[in-house]
Amino acid sequence: MINVYEELGDTSRRQILAELRAGHRNVSEICEATDLKQPNVSNHLARMRARGIVRATKSGRQVYYSLATPEIEAIVNSVFTQPELRAADVHLGELAKEYARAAVQGDEQTCSEIMDAAFRAQVSLIEIYEDLLAPAMTMVGNWWKVEAIDEAQEHMASAVTERMLARTSQIMGPMRRHGRVALLGCAPNSWHVIGLRMIADYLRLHGWRTLFLGANVPVKSFITTVRNHRPTLVLLSCAAEESAADTETLLKELVRVRDRRQPYTIGVGGAMVNQDPVRFLSAGADFAARDLRSFATEHLPNMDARANELENSASKN
Repeated sequence: MINVYEELGDTSRRQILAELRAGHRNVSEICEATDLKQPNVSNHLARMRARGIVRATKSGRQVYYSLATPEIEAIVNSVFTQPELRAADVHLGELAKEYARAAVQGDEQTCSEIMDAAFRAQVSLIEIYEDLLAPAMTMVGNWWKVEAIDEAQEHMASAVTERMLARTSQIMGPMRRHGRVALLGCAPNSWHVIGLRMIADYLRLHGWRTLFLGANVPVKSFITTVRNHRPTLVLLSCAAEESAADTETLLKELVRVRDRRQPYTIGVGGAMVNQDPVRFLSAGADFAARDLRSFATEHLPNMDARANELENSASKN
């Protein structure tokens, strides 16, 4: 996984990106401005071009490089105009409170600045999702339950957070794809998808092709999609009691139609699952993940190891 901020952490690439802030440059102009050798500059540009950080435009015999997108341009500019941060300087618990307060007010600019501070300090993606966004959205949910905010504010905070997750895709670039497919969604009457979206993003950034169905998917439609796309992994989220029975029904149906010749793994997570994981495991789930961190550190490595073994065995045969 490549993070734009990680690229900026390399001295040579930082010099190149600083030069591209001023506009299009060819290799010769970058070499002259940075005192870097031509092969060095060309190698760094090739790396960043492959990762979608810079783009190349041909003009006659010359190739000019520039920052690939306005989002990347904004990130690079923020690094050179704001104080340098270290992970030790960033207190995610405090940022989560600040983020939650801004999100319920629809203050997307403040939320973006909070995310940028964490990324500039090179806090890991799991920490940003699990220790900043997840606690912030838990606070928002608790405020709604005690009627400190209304339903519109809760929806607004969720919408802002979904846009922050989408923005993360502009900052983080995926690993090389390995051909595995993950299908993620919720059963009927299940509406909370932010945690599931976080896992979808994490999988995509680790080379998976992700198919995100979202909330409230009819069982028949869910099963049809599984049959059409033949995923390696199917993940469900269940956050509330009103969706638990439908989630159990979907789990049983996923087990019933699973192809023995190419079986997919079935995982489940969410607040309701955390309260009673045995209930959902009994309905057919292969594992229950408490959160993104447990999924990334406990379940995903096991799946990757099994998949690698199968791929190696197939290549030998």
